[in-house]
Amino acid sequence: MKYLFVILFTFPLTASSQDFYSNQKLDSITSAIDAVFAERLFKDSKVGFIAKSLNSSQILYEKNSEALLSSASCMKLVTTAAALDRWGSNYQFRTGFYGNFSKGLVDSNLYVKGYGDPYFTSEILLRTVYHLKAMGLSEIKGNIIADDSYLQDTPNAETNDRAYSAVGGALGFNFNSVAIYVQPGEKIGDSALVFTEPVSSLFRIINYAKTTDSSGGVGISNYSVSAKYDNEKITLSVYGTIGLGQPETVIYKRINNPALYVGTIIKEAFELYGIRVRGRVITGITPKNIKTIAEPPSYDLSYIIAGINKWSNNYAATQLLMVMGAQEFGPPGTDEKGIRAMKPFLEKVGITDKEINIVDGSGLDVGNKITPGAMIRLLEYMHHDFYSPEYLSSFSIAGLDGTERKRFKKNGGPFQRSRLKIGYLHSYSGLAGYIENRRGDRIAFCLLTNGFPKEYYESVKQLEDKICTILSNY
Repeated sequence: MKYLFVILFTFPLTASSQDFYSNQKLDSITSAIDAVFAERLFKDSKVGFIAKSLNSSQILYEKNSEALLSSASCMKLVTTAAALDRWGSNYQFRTGFYGNFSKGLVDSNLYVKGYGDPYFTSEILLRTVYHLKAMGLSEIKGNIIADDSYLQDTPNAETNDRAYSAVGGALGFNFNSVAIYVQPGEKIGDSALVFTEPVSSLFRIINYAKTTDSSGGVGISNYSVSAKYDNEKITLSVYGTIGLGQPETVIYKRINNPALYVGTIIKEAFELYGIRVRGRVITGITPKNIKTIAEPPSYDLSYIIAGINKWSNNYAATQLLMVMGAQEFGPPGTDEKGIRAMKPFLEKVGITDKEINIVDGSGLDVGNKITPGAMIRLLEYMHHDFYSPEYLSSFSIAGLDGTERKRFKKNGGPFQRSRLKIGYLHSYSGLAGYIENRRGDRIAFCLLTNGFPKEYYESVKQLEDKICTILSNY
């Protein structure tokens, strides 16, 4: 009788999972979301939306789900999923240091060849230089040759000085950006303290920023810091005020001419550790059959895609796309080759050419488009994929981390119960991801809104939040 009781007890649970939402419940969800879409801002825009239960496979709501709409940075979800499928979570990129190294000397040129590592950062560079110093390296007699021939980036849709439009390439460093730090001076009226990371002779700082008695006035922001490019040199002009006692502020700007930038940073890192470099930094090609001195690995791919999706890193996403192209069709890797390399994965997911248009892999170009229905197929596929844990953990957790660390903290939405990826370009908004509702169901959703007045983006976000809240409450 005991075993019979267990069988009778579990059977209804299994049967009910196929009808997780009754018609009455679905009607209630539809009515609530219809009211949001009736708002004028949504009515005057092109909107596509779909929400699907991953427990029961029921469509909870659907509106223009087959419309091809600009996705903005939600396209990163496609790029990172394809990268995980191709390489797995523990894949590492590399950057090669080559030359004739013997008895503490490199008695030739030192060739530094990039293979598209999206996360070649200060930590990896300094660890590599420290390792070479420990090996006994004391002098490089030749030049430092920066080799970026493995990839060939195409111009971004936006060419301003902001870090989000950073130039890609085979050889990059710190996302091809420079961090400008601003701290208040010792007393009111003093100039602010301004410095860069990395420290380099490439940067010239013009500091107009002042310390005030409060944070009022023109504060320090992307709009009060500008970068002017002159070949490989960059002039950074800082305006505005910072209040006495205010915390440090950091602004990021893109760099130009990545290969010479990276080569110069490497040369200066060697010199920082007391390793003399007799030559200069130039670009060039690494000879075949040259000896390997060091090939530092990157962070694991799981770490890299978390940085891409949580913080919407355009540079790193484009790097993944170009490297896929280089591996599949030979160097130099390009956006076009990368897009072709992703097609087998898209076919496996069930996304046709009519349902997606990829331009750059990051979503920075408004030409990146996808249907909400295709995005849901991707989210559902990855939810059941072997690398689902790494993929899901790359999303920003609403109210906790990433770009959405402040979302739902005040309006009662799915705070810490949703994993989100946002996209935004002028007049284009995207929101996609997973929501866990009150009954423990995981809902995949995608909402794309195109063509609204750009000054109303915050209002669009409020409407997006209303829809997320409705989904989370059922």
